[in-house]
Amino acid sequence: MNYLTIPFLKALLKKKEAKIALAFSLYPLILIVAGLFDTNFMQLNTLGKVALSFSDFVDSVISTQYQMTLPLIVFIYIVTTLFREEFSSGIIYLYKDVSRMTILNAKIGSIVIFQFIYLALTFLSSLFTYYVYLVHQSIASGQFLSPRISDLQYSIVSSVGTILVFILCMMVTTLASITLTNGFTILVGILFALVSFIAPSLNSLKYIFPNGYANIFGHMSFANCILIELVLFIVYFVILYIVALSKYKKIQY
Repeated sequence: MNYLTIPFLKALLKKKEAKIALAFSLYPLILIVAGLFDTNFMQLNTLGKVALSFSDFVDSVISTQYQMTLPLIVFIYIVTTLFREEFSSGIIYLYKDVSRMTILNAKIGSIVIFQFIYLALTFLSSLFTYYVYLVHQSIASGQFLSPRISDLQYSIVSSVGTILVFILCMMVTTLASITLTNGFTILVGILFALVSFIAPSLNSLKYIFPNGYANIFGHMSFANCILIELVLFIVYFVILYIVALSKYKKIQY
């Protein structure tokens, strides 16, 4: 991040696509609406737990949101507009004496901050839903953190893995948007997301993405799971960043 990050973030937040993306952070509130009707829509799976704590609930919300197609498409489209449209339109947003690295870092920084704003709003809407509605249901324990250490650690490993893959998905989209058209960029982003949430279920691929280590938690210590998730994320992020920077420097406005 640098002095251009906040201006890019402000410009991003003004886009109608950004407002649509942030609206998806209110997804947990649908559970309250669904509860008003006699329907099985959005029925929660307690995964063998006696009752869900808030930490269990927010983990399931984050995981579900990443696997939903519509929010991902909106986020991918936002990244595409942030990069590709300025190339295709020929508009020069910044002075020529500003280095490409500075511009790229600012744009990536604004995207990451926007993702964390989305996650923060998701946390708040989940908190509201849990303590206003779910706490009165038999499936909720009413506790903020799971009383079982193993359940709490699983939720942390699962949530961290999902968030890291979410950021990597935006980095893949960033790289694709520098060289591909909008349509192909969206396709690449969706394919990456699809592979990343299917891979944990496949024996041959379950170790290659950070979100795969929630499935093997119990066979590996909590500290090792978190460490491997972070190492994988850093390696992938650095590789994607280096390639993106190399290609970005070659783009002619």
